[in-house]
Amino acid sequence: MALLSPFQKEKLEYFFNFFDSNGDKFIEFDDLDGFMKRIVDYTGWKTNSPAYHEIYGVHEAFFEILMEKTAHKKVTLDDWYKLWAKLIHGSMGMQNFPVWLRLLPRSLFRIKDRDQDGLIKEEDLTDFYSNFVQLEDAEANVVAKKAYELMTDFGRYPLNLASYEQIFANFLLGKTPHGPGRFIFGCFEHSTHRTKFQLIKAANDDEVEIPVEKINTRRGSTDIVRLRLKKV
Repeated sequence: MALLSPFQKEKLEYFFNFFDSNGDKFIEFDDLDGFMKRIVDYTGWKTNSPAYHEIYGVHEAFFEILMEKTAHKKVTLDDWYKLWAKLIHGSMGMQNFPVWLRLLPRSLFRIKDRDQDGLIKEEDLTDFYSNFVQLEDAEANVVAKKAYELMTDFGRYPLNLASYEQIFANFLLGKTPHGPGRFIFGCFEHSTHRTKFQLIKAANDDEVEIPVEKINTRRGSTDIVRLRLKKV
């Protein structure tokens, strides 16, 4: 089983809180309705719309399989880490993950693509970071500009679903905070400003360890948005 780097754990903890809608530090079926309410509040979708039913179906199946794989009706963060460590082991991209997981980035892409034109634009990222992730507006603008540049190679390539799936794979698989995957949620920029990364032991196929330092938690910054999500 692959070992997760500290940065992978940081990202996966945010992803865990993304689904833990009541903030009780468990993922359980009771969280599904709260999670979907956040989606509806952000997108404005009607609960009888095709988009809503599609996203609900994907995440209902995800919750069911998550609890089946962990053998718990209340999934803890430790359960979550162990599951992803198994799933990530040997994976090179989204194509190596099971179908029930490959649907997650497609759903997130649809949520971000506000005008449903098949492309995520810089303004879509700004809106998502500001109104869903809850960065302050000024910071959302700065992060979105940087994210869009890195995700599209400064506009050379469109940010379509195929590109987004590759970036989402980097979010899951990237052990250090230097790939475009850190912009999936846009709240990990503090990780690029830490002191130099040092290998605690020789690198192997399983793990690169990264020192974790205390983060300055100013209000509205990318540093504390993961804490704020727990309270939504």
